[in-house]
Amino acid sequence: MAPIPDHQSPLLLLKRRWLWLAAFYVLAILAVYGVLRRADFGSAPQWLGQTAVLAAYCLWLVWGHLPENHRSLPVTEPAEAPVTSTGSVTVLPTFGLGNGLTLLRGLFVSMVAGFLFIPWPGGWLAWLPALLYTIAAIADFFDGYVARITNHATQLGARLDMEFDGLGMLVVSLLAVWFGQLPWWYLLIGLARYVFVAGMWLRQKRGLPNHTMPPSWHRRIFAGFQMGFMSVVLWPILPAVMATIAGTIFALATSASFLRDWLVVVGWLDPQSSQYQRRQQQLYHLFSLQLPPVFRLIFAACGLALISQLNTPWQPSNWMALFTSWHLPGVAFIASFFALTGLLAAVMITLGMMGRTMALVVMFPIGFEMATTDASWLNGMAMVCATLIFLLGTGAFSVWQPEERFLVRRAGE
Repeated sequence: MAPIPDHQSPLLLLKRRWLWLAAFYVLAILAVYGVLRRADFGSAPQWLGQTAVLAAYCLWLVWGHLPENHRSLPVTEPAEAPVTSTGSVTVLPTFGLGNGLTLLRGLFVSMVAGFLFIPWPGGWLAWLPALLYTIAAIADFFDGYVARITNHATQLGARLDMEFDGLGMLVVSLLAVWFGQLPWWYLLIGLARYVFVAGMWLRQKRGLPNHTMPPSWHRRIFAGFQMGFMSVVLWPILPAVMATIAGTIFALATSASFLRDWLVVVGWLDPQSSQYQRRQQQLYHLFSLQLPPVFRLIFAACGLALISQLNTPWQPSNWMALFTSWHLPGVAFIASFFALTGLLAAVMITLGMMGRTMALVVMFPIGFEMATTDASWLNGMAMVCATLIFLLGTGAFSVWQPEERFLVRRAGE
């Protein structure tokens, strides 16, 4: 077989596509900048500068790892471990649709970073950071799936997926703290992956082994839920106290996952040992089966108490005043809709029917109550239980849990 000319080599073709990618980044950023200028956003130049810096970093990451654009070999799922290139492999000349979604995430995370250290915009622009990060989160959900079904899952995609996950969490955590939605200590969650990787690097420099982390569907679930939660945190209508309550629970779950993984990396926990597996099984039964029914009963009691306090349960007047302040049309209908859906969701949670989904639904009326009557131990406890049910499921004595099978299996596998 005749050798491929240098000007047609897969790597060179990929570098040319990188140039098109860079041009797309520039045009997209300038387009959003133009929208901000036309909206009289005074901090648009600062947004442009900060976005450009992070976008350049993302493009530099892609450029430096273009040789890794080959099909992935079977690997474990080390969410915090560096991806290493392997031997002589064939570089693919195109990014593929899956990697394209990952590259889109880098662009939108860069645009979110543009809002750092400037006042939260007013009007419809207040929703723009949440919209941009939500698009990045949706792309994160589909990029791996698309790569697998198109047979274009690559080592480059795996690396960029982890890099953009960590970068996105750091950016959105910092922004949520800057906007006053979360307390300052939440920055530790945003920095967790970088601290984890730095710890592994220091161990390697000292000649200490880094043990491989086993695949974990719990890790994927918590990471996905964390990303979804951070999308909602940036909603300008979300009460900060509600974000703090839910965020604390998410932070505890994420911290526990990082701690477990670190103990595995340093060798203090052996995932292959019978003792570890037995302990994991005990913890699974406790948090996934035994405790959720308790949370459901507490939530039901809090829900009944909250309903009894409403002046008009089917159309809360305080919610109508809140929606009026948001300049929403049909405030009476919206108030009734959320009241009825909240009641239905509460009943379904109590019975254990689509508990995770209904927990997400019921957070809205609880948040409206917090925004209009301030936080109390009653609505606070209801929010805690709803968040725990969203994370853990409804557990034993549940009627129907259709979400579980979608959570434990990655799409496209």
